[in-house]
Amino acid sequence: MSNRIGSQALVIGGSIAGLATARVLSDLFDHVTVLERDAIEPRPAARKSIPQGNHLHVLMLGGQRVLSSLYPGFTSRLESLGSVRCRFAKDLAFYTPTRKTYSLTGSVTEPRDLGIDVYSQSRELLEHAVRQATLEIPNINFESGVTAQGLIYDGSRVRGVRYDGPDGSRTLETDLVVDNGGRGSRAPKWLAELGFEQPDETTIGVDFAYASARFRIPASYREPERVMLFGGPPPNYPSGGGISAIENDMWQVSLAGRFGKYPPAERDGFFAFIRELPTPQMYGLIKDAEQVTDFYQHRFPTSVQRHYERLSAFPEGFVVLGDAICSFNPVYGQGMSSAMLQVQALQNLLNERIAKGDGSPLAKLATSFFPRAADVIATPWILASAFDFAYPQTKGERPPNLGEGAAYFAALDGLSVEDPEVHRTLIEVFQLARPLLSLWQEPLFSRVNARLQRKAQ
Repeated sequence: MSNRIGSQALVIGGSIAGLATARVLSDLFDHVTVLERDAIEPRPAARKSIPQGNHLHVLMLGGQRVLSSLYPGFTSRLESLGSVRCRFAKDLAFYTPTRKTYSLTGSVTEPRDLGIDVYSQSRELLEHAVRQATLEIPNINFESGVTAQGLIYDGSRVRGVRYDGPDGSRTLETDLVVDNGGRGSRAPKWLAELGFEQPDETTIGVDFAYASARFRIPASYREPERVMLFGGPPPNYPSGGGISAIENDMWQVSLAGRFGKYPPAERDGFFAFIRELPTPQMYGLIKDAEQVTDFYQHRFPTSVQRHYERLSAFPEGFVVLGDAICSFNPVYGQGMSSAMLQVQALQNLLNERIAKGDGSPLAKLATSFFPRAADVIATPWILASAFDFAYPQTKGERPPNLGEGAAYFAALDGLSVEDPEVHRTLIEVFQLARPLLSLWQEPLFSRVNARLQRKAQ
């Protein structure tokens, strides 16, 4: 029995989220077309539409698992292209103002093998690997150098897309359009043009900036760590840095600053910024390393969540996904993995409808999908906002009970020092591989409360 539910699906945006969406839809539609506005090279290469692409990137465990489910053997593909495998709490170290540690808070001071592998590579290599795997699927067509200009709508549903390319303006009729157009998605504008309400937005003014370059890993480097983060806890330390081993024996070196103290994108200022960090080890590691790329800078003023789940009406045949719904502060590395989990949520929803024998699996798809996407977004948004609002300069509506939440996490962190399984659970939650609520489940909840009570005595 065929699971085909339509003839043609179209995905706006050929980034990692768009490609993974096309992979999911390829099982359900005869043809899937991806429209990407950038010209794409047949090799790993930076893209104009990804201004953050030259900076340190993280594919979290949750996103890695989704990609591995969509593309069997995906991590082996990454390694064959040069990606560097890293084991959490063993190959990844955090340098605080006082010591080298193996947990984000600095509490675990000895390496542990928790059996969790993640992969480190440039953004362009990761995207190339996903594109390579996606375009091996015969019913997916990828068009680059084209820009979606608007939706074709007949008063009852979206029927297609108008787009411009090297050969002029074209239209494509579709059964489903998925907008993966990123933070700059034009979906709100298109909704207004069609007479629909635009989504409400929640913003957090994080006032964040990166500066990055790549360096050759020195032949003299003998330490076991492959990923190293440098800085201190908020609110006293708004600046930090990271070094990550990537393909071709290079280090991706990124600096980060907030609230006007931005890392410069030129050599003297870049190294001066490193010397001002509260952790001197970073400067010692790269001061004699060979620089192999230019410096790049990227500003990120606000995190934005668009609340499509609150809309009472939405055009049939149209869905929005990924950064087009929620754009996170990049310092936490959540964006790609959040998008992958949204892709998985869309896949699960469609498969559930097909399994139920739903005669119209695309009917009211968006209004069913958006609440699921909001559930996916909730964990990374809550975690990121808790860190962001630890800085008093951060702008936005502070969540209630921030202090209680911080105390609970501090007790959890104390348990993680004593119990590697708690440490593993924390990593999986922060890596978007477990829901946030798992930290409040028994027996962990009672153990944390007992610790809080002992501290209060």
